[in-house]
Amino acid sequence: MKYGTNLGMNLGKLYRPLIAAVCLSLELSAVELHSLPEMLELAEKNPALTRDMEGLRKSAEAKIRQVQMEKWLSTLELTAYTGVVPDVNADAAVRNQSANQLLFNTDSNDFENGFSFSRLGPFGKLELRAVQPLLTFGKIGGYEDMAASNMRMIEAERQKEIQQVRYLVKRAYYIYQLSQEGLVILKDVREKLKQAEEKVEELLIKNSENVEETDRLKIKVFLSDVENRSLDAEKGLRLARSGLMELTGIVGDLQVDQVMLKAEVVQDIEKEAIISKTLRYQPELVRLDQYIDIKKAERATIKSALFPTVFLAGELNYSVAPGRTDIKSPFIQDEFNAFNLGVALGLKQDLGFHRTLNKMEEINADILRLGAQRERLGSLARIKAEEAFEKAIAAHQGIEINERGFRAARSWLTSAGLAFNLGTAPTKDVLESYAAYFKSRVDLIRSTFELNMALSELSLATGEELVSRLK
Repeated sequence: MKYGTNLGMNLGKLYRPLIAAVCLSLELSAVELHSLPEMLELAEKNPALTRDMEGLRKSAEAKIRQVQMEKWLSTLELTAYTGVVPDVNADAAVRNQSANQLLFNTDSNDFENGFSFSRLGPFGKLELRAVQPLLTFGKIGGYEDMAASNMRMIEAERQKEIQQVRYLVKRAYYIYQLSQEGLVILKDVREKLKQAEEKVEELLIKNSENVEETDRLKIKVFLSDVENRSLDAEKGLRLARSGLMELTGIVGDLQVDQVMLKAEVVQDIEKEAIISKTLRYQPELVRLDQYIDIKKAERATIKSALFPTVFLAGELNYSVAPGRTDIKSPFIQDEFNAFNLGVALGLKQDLGFHRTLNKMEEINADILRLGAQRERLGSLARIKAEEAFEKAIAAHQGIEINERGFRAARSWLTSAGLAFNLGTAPTKDVLESYAAYFKSRVDLIRSTFELNMALSELSLATGEELVSRLK
């Protein structure tokens, strides 16, 4: 039994590193990695964005329904009154005085004519009015066109917000990768400089001819520059992670599935196709087009004021005062016990034709001004699309150029390092090879970042995702 216990303890000590490694691997596997398509989808579902767009959409739909309801009973009003009133003996008043005396005698006392506040009773009255348009000559139709254009304008705004959020997510994602890869490069350069520093110290002790005391200081200057750049890369990494978490709603330690920066792959794209898609999609252009349509519909609505509105109107009046004596005299109107119902065909015409024509001139001026703005904005959108296209082409070509430069710098670094270790090359040559290696590698990832951002800008301009894996 004791032997078995000791054996178990020894095996536990033997496999403790293995157990720790397994636990660590399980812990690392529990970290959730997020891909760019996943984060784009989460960003589009961000509550702040969805609530805003949903509110705009419901507002536009409500305006459409409001205009449609104007077709049926544009006026439907119900008014109700209630209270208490005294009774009056109208017959006695009529017998005692003539009609002129009842209507124009201001010297008589009301109580002499039969009024008495000792008999108060309830009083109720209902008034119902309804108007049904029959012929409006485009008044309601113009408002319908305005509401429909407003709905399309809000849809364009929604698409703009979605594409803008997608662009921000991609920018933060690529900055995250750029910063992460920059830290890897800086770590590599730092290690090489440390090796060079150790070699310089060794050669200085041996009084080698290919090193000097100033070489030690040069290496320290290079190391300080590397440390400063590392701080910038770490700051960029933190800001990119924070931006991604804010845009996507991810909580905790955000980690991406693809740490190293890679050039996005797209199918062949043509400049004219990009420009054409941009001019069709550009939200600012769509919004101006819809605004012009709204102004045209407003002009048609104002023009309809030159023509009459034909309508059917109905009115119902019902009042009752239980216990109160009905007044049946033709000279006195009874407001307390009555029932009136009537329907009439009506016509309404605004006779201020000069005001209507002046408003139409103002709308025409607005349409002309908006058309000029649309033309200028279209030219600007074309220039921006061409700029983004040329930037993408230049970045793609820059990747090929920088790849060749990086391969050459890497070979230079290898040969210079071997010569320096053999004591046949001065420190200056090694440091220059380090600088060239660092610069060429940074230029390569920078051109990759610029290509990805240029493609993102093209997607933002055209409203279509050019990278197939992100669709």
